[in-house]
Amino acid sequence: MSTVSLRRADPDDHLAVVRLFDAAMLETDADRLRRQLEATAGFVLLATIKERPVGAVAVDTGPAAATQLVEGDPARITAIAVRRRRRDRGIGRQLLMAAADRVGPRPLTAIFDKRVRPFYRACGFEIEPYEGRYWGCRQPSGAALGSE
Repeated sequence: MSTVSLRRADPDDHLAVVRLFDAAMLETDADRLRRQLEATAGFVLLATIKERPVGAVAVDTGPAAATQLVEGDPARITAIAVRRRRRDRGIGRQLLMAAADRVGPRPLTAIFDKRVRPFYRACGFEIEPYEGRYWGCRQPSGAALGSE
């Protein structure tokens, strides 16, 4: 099995990240993605195997990440994708856990569809129905939902 490397993506990785998200049929906001790649309102982590992009997670850390659904100053996953032929190898989990580590003591949230609910639950998210989809929150170690 090939070794997966994770690193922070930068603006030069824009096309690779867009291709990953497009292949997963994810809607992305071009301006938000640019800010995340520039690290002005979040970040993007890129998973590579032999320097080839195989997955990415985009996280919003600016004011837009705030929600009434959780107290504190949350960060929000805006997109996560792994190339189809590289799925079920733990790459998505590595990306998500690295994102959680990077946001530190902040809650990490996401809004997602039913089909990926098991993935988020396995990654430690507490999940609730939300506007026809699902909302999940992964608290920093030792914290509970709604606590400060």
